[in-house]
Amino acid sequence: MKVGLRRNPGSFHEFVSVYRTPILIVLTLAFAWRILLAVGFPRTAGDEPRYTIPAVNMLAGQGFSSDVTQPILPSEHTVPVYPLFIAGVFAVFGQHNVAVRIAQSAVDLITCLLVAFVAFSLAPPLLKKYAALAGLLIYALLCWFTVSWTRYILAETLASFVTMLAVTFSAITLRRENWRWFVVGLICGVALLVRADAVLLVGAVGLFLVFQIARLRSWPSVLGLVFFCVSISLVLTPWIVRNYIAFAKFQPLASPTGMPHGEYVPNGYLLWIRTWMADQTYYHAYDPVLHAGVRSFDPAELPETTFDSPEEKQQVFRLINQYYQVGRFTPELNDQFQAIAHDRIRRSPVRFFIWLPAQRIAGLWLTGFTTANPLHRLIRMLLVAPIILGGIVGFACFARNAQLVGLLLLIIVIRTVFFGFLHSSEHYIVEAYPPMIAACGVTVAALWQYVRSKRLINQ
Repeated sequence: MKVGLRRNPGSFHEFVSVYRTPILIVLTLAFAWRILLAVGFPRTAGDEPRYTIPAVNMLAGQGFSSDVTQPILPSEHTVPVYPLFIAGVFAVFGQHNVAVRIAQSAVDLITCLLVAFVAFSLAPPLLKKYAALAGLLIYALLCWFTVSWTRYILAETLASFVTMLAVTFSAITLRRENWRWFVVGLICGVALLVRADAVLLVGAVGLFLVFQIARLRSWPSVLGLVFFCVSISLVLTPWIVRNYIAFAKFQPLASPTGMPHGEYVPNGYLLWIRTWMADQTYYHAYDPVLHAGVRSFDPAELPETTFDSPEEKQQVFRLINQYYQVGRFTPELNDQFQAIAHDRIRRSPVRFFIWLPAQRIAGLWLTGFTTANPLHRLIRMLLVAPIILGGIVGFACFARNAQLVGLLLLIIVIRTVFFGFLHSSEHYIVEAYPPMIAACGVTVAALWQYVRSKRLINQ
C-alpha cells in the first residue's frame, strides 16, 4: 500500500484499481456500521406509512394509493420511486422493514463511492488520491447525519444517492460530449420521482447550463440544455399521464402539501408558523395540519417572544381553541391566522425575510430537530461543524475544477436558501451534505499533504 500511495492516479478508475483493498475495507466497515444501526437501532418516523402503504397496495394489485381501507383510491401524496423501491424489497424478502433498511444501506455504499469520485474530480492532481480517500472515509464512517438516515423508512438515503449520481454524470459530461446531458436529465427525472423537492436539483443544473450558454455562446451548450430538458420530460410523462387519468388535472409530481386526495390545507396557518418558527423546538405546531383534531400543540408552551403583543397572543389562543372545538381548520379560521401573519410581516419584514431564514439555515445545517435538547444540540454541532467548515474551505481554497465547483455550490445554496425560507427540519438539507463532504475531503487532503511536507522537511 505504501508503494501505491506514492502514485498519482490519472483517473478515478485507476484510483479504484490501485487502492481497491483499502476501499473495500472502508466499504465493509461502512456496511457493517449501517447494518448495526438498521438491525439494532431502527427508527420509526411519522412519514413512514406514506411510503410503505403504497408499496403494500401495489403488491396487492390495488394501485398506487395511501388508503388502508376500502375504497382504495389513487392518491397524490407522494412521488412513486421510493414506494416502488420498498415494494421491490418486499416482493423479494417479504414485508419486513429491516430488509428495506438493509437495502438502502447497500445503496448508500454506492453513494460513498460517488462522493469519493466527486472529491477526486474537485481536487488538484497532487491531492486527488487523498481527497477521494478522505471523502470516502468521511461519508462512509464519520458523518453521523447521513449514516443515521439509513435507519429510517424515508426517502433521504435514496435521494442522496440519485443526487450524487446526477452530480457524477455532470462531472463526466463537463469534460466529454454535451449529449451526455441527456443522461443527467434522465437521472434528475428519476430524482424528481424519488422526492418532489428534487426540483431544486433540477433548477440548479438547469441554471448551471444557462450560465454555460451565456459563457460559451455556442450551439453545443444550447443543445446540452435541450437534451437535459427533453430527457426529464420523458421520465415524467408516464407519471403525469397517470395523474391526469386519476385526478383529471395536471399534476407533474405530487400534492405540494402531501395530502392524498386534495384535502383542504390551511396555508394561512402555515404562514403564521413561518412568522415565528426558527427551529424544531415547537414542531408540534404543525400537528393540527397533519393530524386533524389532535391536541398535541399547546400555544401556552410558546415563549412570550413569539407574540408581538398581548392582544395578538389572546387572538391566537382564541383561534386555537376554536380549532379544537371544531376539530379541523375552516376557511374562516385559516383567514384569521393569515391576517395575523400578514400583520406580523408588515411590522417586522426584516425578521421574516432575513433573521428567521438565517436562524432556520443555521438549524438546518447545525442542529435540526435536536434543538429541543441542549446536549443534543451541542453534540450535533460538534459532529457536523468540522465537515461544514472543511467543505467551505475546500470550495474556497483548494478545489480546482471551477465548473464542477459552480454546479455544486448552486445545488447547495439553492436548497439551503429555499428551505431557509420555508422549513427548519434537518431532513430537507440531507441531499446537500454529500457535495459538502466531497469538498471537505479536498480540504483534508490539503492538510494531510501539508503535514507530510513538513515532516519531510524536518527529516
